[in-house]
Order: sequence, then C-alpha cells, then structure tokens
Amino acid sequence: MTAERDVWLEGGIVWAAPNGNLAENASRDLTQRALALAEETANWRILFDFRRSKLTHDVLALNRQAELLSQHGLPAIARTAMLCRHRSTDSQFWERVLTLRGLLAATFTDGEAAIGWLRVEPHSDDAAPTITDADTRSPVDLAAVKRQLRQFTEERRNAPRGEVTAEFQELMGYLQAQADYLGLDALREIEQQLRAAEHHTGK
Repeated sequence: MTAERDVWLEGGIVWAAPNGNLAENASRDLTQRALALAEETANWRILFDFRRSKLTHDVLALNRQAELLSQHGLPAIARTAMLCRHRSTDSQFWERVLTLRGLLAATFTDGEAAIGWLRVEPHSDDAAPTITDADTRSPVDLAAVKRQLRQFTEERRNAPRGEVTAEFQELMGYLQAQADYLGLDALREIEQQLRAAEHHTGK
C-alpha cells in the first residue's frame, strides 16, 4: 500500500499537508522536508495546510516550527503561509514570531486567499495579503497571550511534574530569547524592579 504523500510541489508552491494528529516530532520532520523540497526546486512559496490535522501541544509545536523556519535562513523572496480550519491566537502568534524576524508569513482559513497571497510577486504593489471576512486579522495583545498560557497551564494540570517543569523551562527560555531579540535584558529589568520594590517597602 502506497503511503499518502504529505509534501509535494504544485503550481510553484510547496505544499505540506499532513492528515490526522501531528505530534511535535512529526511536525518538525514535515517542516524539514518542506524546506528541503523548496531548496531543491528553488520554489520558496511554502504552504502548511493544517486543515486535516491537529497539532498536539499546539503552542509549543507552532513555536518550535516558527523557530525552525526562522533559523533555516530563508531567502528574502520566501513566503510562508499557514492554512487552518479556524483562526486562533496560536496561529497568530506563529505569524507574529516569523514577521518579527523579517520573514513574510501569514495565516489563512481560505485556501484561495492563501494561494493568492503566496503567488504575489516580490516588490509588487499588491504585496499585502488579500483579507477576506474569514481572514480579518486582529493584533495579538498581551491579554490573548495570557489566555493561551492559562489554557496551556490548565491542560497540563495532571501531567507528570518533571515533564511540566521541562516545558516551563523551555517557555522561560523562549521568552528570554524574545526579549533578547528586542534588545531587552528581561532578567536584569525584573531584578531592578524587585530591588526597587524592596527598597520602597523597607522605608
């Protein structure tokens, strides 16, 4: 029996379209194979179609995928789109992470809109993605990030303590990396605030 392909080239676009539950290691493998095909064929329009799949541990899996894409050294002409059944703060965060690193990335719920955006030529006046009612973007604010972290925490309530500790250590490291990217020494700032608070309390 021939296995169903999940990465292929069609119409100048590299498709990565898994089916079913997608564990984090499988997501990483899918991403690496999509990047390898893009490099091999010099087609830097990549579409991750997750409409028939579900990422396990969505936040961490998408964060790691965004890191993998940003570390690959994509050319300036590259465009990467994510196609989902529903928009979520997870996918918006994925888009924001890549955009902050200077990459062209967008999330969609409409296949035609995603393909149309991917096929926009570099330096075109129409560089902005086509936005439909289903793809209206809203900025990712701190409250949305907090809600996602709260949801993540609730879902990990009964997980093994060692596993949860490792995950939170990874999250802390990721937050520190984002602060470094913005030129902030987050730990130093927090330490200074704590010292100031102690000094104020001691008076």
